[in-house]
Amino acid sequence: MVRTAIVTGAGNGLGREIALGLAHAGYAIVVADLDERAARACGRLIEARGMPAQALGADVRERGDMNRIVAAAQKLGGPHVLVNNAGGWTPQRQYPQATPAEWAATISLNLMTPMLLSQLVLDPMREQGGGAIINIASSGGIGFESYGSPEYGAAKAGLIRFTASLASLESSHGVRMMCVAPDWIGLSRAQAQWERMSADERAASRPLIPPAEVVSVVLNLIQEGVGGTVVEMWGGDQPVVHAP
Repeated sequence: MVRTAIVTGAGNGLGREIALGLAHAGYAIVVADLDERAARACGRLIEARGMPAQALGADVRERGDMNRIVAAAQKLGGPHVLVNNAGGWTPQRQYPQATPAEWAATISLNLMTPMLLSQLVLDPMREQGGGAIINIASSGGIGFESYGSPEYGAAKAGLIRFTASLASLESSHGVRMMCVAPDWIGLSRAQAQWERMSADERAASRPLIPPAEVVSVVLNLIQEGVGGTVVEMWGGDQPVVHAP
């Protein structure tokens, strides 16, 4: 039986790379993205590789859309895997310039949504014999230095701690929750920004992480990772694995 994975924010960027990587590994994919056109385009790429796909235009902050995502995975025989990838900074202005509604929406997207969607898949995964949840955090949630989006950094730090706190899900539900916290990933936007940097700025920065390396870590965790594991990824270095 084909196993089914949900990937949020899968229409573009890292989410699309993860969705395609999972399809290549033999998973049917629920492609969920706020941009329905992008979700459908990714779904077509997955189907072209011979795997089933269900593309959904969905706002993962909305409970009704979360329910639709889980229902789509159940229709495909899952869910067996959930990748909480959707996230992002507050548009335009950050805390404290951002309004409470603006920065709260960022915390909701980056922390509350993964918590809620993970909660929704626990019983369906247990009924399927277990599963894996991968939370995509960020290096912005690690460390003690100043950071450009405090609300984003706080949410990602919370996501890391949330993951480590739930190592016990493996024994209670047969579900392994794990987390990947990458630094700057070499996607198109980052590559464009890298090109605009001076030679001195590049020399002072870590190199971009190839997206394929992040996908490889995600797949490895799904295949053999231990619940509660958090993997830090820094450009130019080997991943740092924190396992319970």
